[in-house]
Amino acid sequence: MPAFFLTFVAVAAAMLAGRDAIRVARLRASLGWIGPLLFTVLLAALAGAGLAAWIAQELSPLIRPSVKPLVVGLALALAAGEVLLRSAPKSPSEPTRSMGAITLVLLLGMVTDASGFIILSLAIATGEPLLAASGGALGALLVLGGAIAAGDDWQALPLRPIRIIVGAALLVAAMVIVISAR
Repeated sequence: MPAFFLTFVAVAAAMLAGRDAIRVARLRASLGWIGPLLFTVLLAALAGAGLAAWIAQELSPLIRPSVKPLVVGLALALAAGEVLLRSAPKSPSEPTRSMGAITLVLLLGMVTDASGFIILSLAIATGEPLLAASGGALGALLVLGGAIAAGDDWQALPLRPIRIIVGAALLVAAMVIVISAR
């Protein structure tokens, strides 16, 4: 159960500070959709978390147990770098109305952004990819659902301080894991 809880908290924090929540809030504000956007977020979160956990399950046997903490530390450091260095994209002048395009962008974001690295690293570290994927998907759904509900009000949150705090916490976690492994 620690895999579920840790991944849930870490992914929710990273998504809160990340780019996908802002993207979804802007889409909600500009398009006015709630139902289709919620379905798209659900689909992208489940598929992205599942894909990250599957990759972790395939990689885990290839990694020696003595090296696993270093891999986890590297993944968390990459997640920290993504949260700290990549700010929200500019608001598109003409947002897409294609649910397929929106789903693809959210799915790729879920796999390649901080949330994907967190799910991957915690699935490897705990050896529980299904629980890590479930926690990650639920954390993403919670934050992205909140962003949909908030719409334009999402940008009123203090996003820069949140990004700094979450990025620093991920970086500290990465360093602690690597140092404790040595």
